[in-house]
Amino acid sequence: MLKPRQSYIWFAFVVMLLIAAVSVLLITRMPLQASMPQATTATFTCTPAAVAVFTERVHVRCSTGAAPGNAIFYFAYCSQQDSALASRFLSTFTTAKVTGKNVIIFYSQNDLSGANCGCSTSDCRVLTGAEVQQ
Repeated sequence: MLKPRQSYIWFAFVVMLLIAAVSVLLITRMPLQASMPQATTATFTCTPAAVAVFTERVHVRCSTGAAPGNAIFYFAYCSQQDSALASRFLSTFTTAKVTGKNVIIFYSQNDLSGANCGCSTSDCRVLTGAEVQQ
């Protein structure tokens, strides 16, 4: 049987091992640099003409159209999926609009799922990422 002092030492040792294991797991899962969206994602440099918020989505309207066919002027994020992410996109769009900077939009040209939140399939695409340019 362990003496009380030996029990505390054993307990401290186990706790330190658990902390080390959790630290290793967290470190190995954290990217060392920002990762880009998947290679199948298209990019478009958008000069924001308008930023809008609706019950079901947030979107940015660009001054020129993107592919396919230079017909895509709106890039939206369906806010029902993740309201926190919708807020981050809104912040990104608003920052670009207010500061007069462009936004790099990451999207899939063939993704028509935005129709579920009011994003027209003829001139709107769901975005997967956005980056304000310097």
